[in-house]
Amino acid sequence: MRKLFVVLVLIFMIAAIAPAQDLGLYAIAPKVGVLFPEGDWDTGFLFGAKANLGELSEDLELMPFALYWTAGYDEFGLDFSLSNIQIGGDVHYFLPNIEGLYVGGGLSLNFVSSEYPSFNLITLEETTESDTETKIGFGFLAGYEIPMGDSYGFVEGKYNIISDLNTFEIEVGYYFPISK
Repeated sequence: MRKLFVVLVLIFMIAAIAPAQDLGLYAIAPKVGVLFPEGDWDTGFLFGAKANLGELSEDLELMPFALYWTAGYDEFGLDFSLSNIQIGGDVHYFLPNIEGLYVGGGLSLNFVSSEYPSFNLITLEETTESDTETKIGFGFLAGYEIPMGDSYGFVEGKYNIISDLNTFEIEVGYYFPISK
């Protein structure tokens, strides 16, 4: 419950500064990528979307996002899987001397689900158990926007710290402009 409160406070803070900053929906971008979780997990895949809500100040843009990723691993013939629905917001700082290059970071709310095998020692039957946890995450990123006609694509690398589940992801996407 405390985590949900923190996210709601952040949303209200953003809503409070929005009228003063000329924020709005300028573009939306679907994105895909690969995910490298730390530990025993195999490389995973991700897909999602992010939006450009405009400038908070010069060279500083607000980018909310939502994505889904999944990864797994096999140990002694047993399959373990992990998935995450991640909702959050990043801030991109565009470096003034190199057009298109940005660095940034942000916060996310993560709904992490895991599935793992379980055994009944009396009946010797295998079943699948699952758990779901909600975790706050922090991310650090660097990326590059590539001009493409009236819009632009992007490539981005991001390191996420999600409690005991840290990941590195590489994403690509394309912004579709939205008229304001």
